[in-house]
Amino acid sequence: MSLQYVFAAALAAPLLFPSASAWAGASLVVDDATMTPHGHCQVESWARAHAPGQEFSAVPACNWGNTEVGLGLSHYTRPSHGPVASLGLKRLLRDFDQHDWGVGASFGASWDGASNRFDGWNLNLPASVAIDAQRRTVMHANLGWSDSRGDAGAITAGIGLEHVLTERWTLLGELYGDHRGSTGGQFGMRRAIGQATHLDLLIGHQDGLQQAPWLTVGLNVLLPN
Repeated sequence: MSLQYVFAAALAAPLLFPSASAWAGASLVVDDATMTPHGHCQVESWARAHAPGQEFSAVPACNWGNTEVGLGLSHYTRPSHGPVASLGLKRLLRDFDQHDWGVGASFGASWDGASNRFDGWNLNLPASVAIDAQRRTVMHANLGWSDSRGDAGAITAGIGLEHVLTERWTLLGELYGDHRGSTGGQFGMRRAIGQATHLDLLIGHQDGLQQAPWLTVGLNVLLPN
């Protein structure tokens, strides 16, 4: 599944991407209109390095009753913070895996284990469209609302692009922001490893963020049925 949105809670977003918390909690921020196949589970994990610290996250997710349910855990170093636990729900109104365009809806919430309190919630509407008949180039667009503890609610939006270069390599890029003027982006490559695993390598930056720029290595594994 491309630009996988394992759960809507955006594990990294409340701390690393305060203006992007309506989007993906995985290697990429912009969501897509796909989800874990019915009856399957998957695990996404990633490590993100920035000056002066790091983030380590793991997110298992399963499709139950055509709803993707994800639970995740993140830990941050220098300054040390965590764990941050998240819950996300996602449903598709039109599955992009089955059509040339798709749209979905997701809800997420997170809990700060260090302070033992609710950390925020978000709603998001992801859409995806194939630019060409072979689906070598795909565009994703997001529109949502983010409400994080300590910040006023914000309208969020993002756009992502992926382009298949070879059977194993895909080029990735995305831009995102909110109505208050905060903007950020990432670009990088995806390497397919067999049929059920892929590895992402991304470089990102966000205006006004002390933890930028950053380097992310992400691993997604679709578990056998």
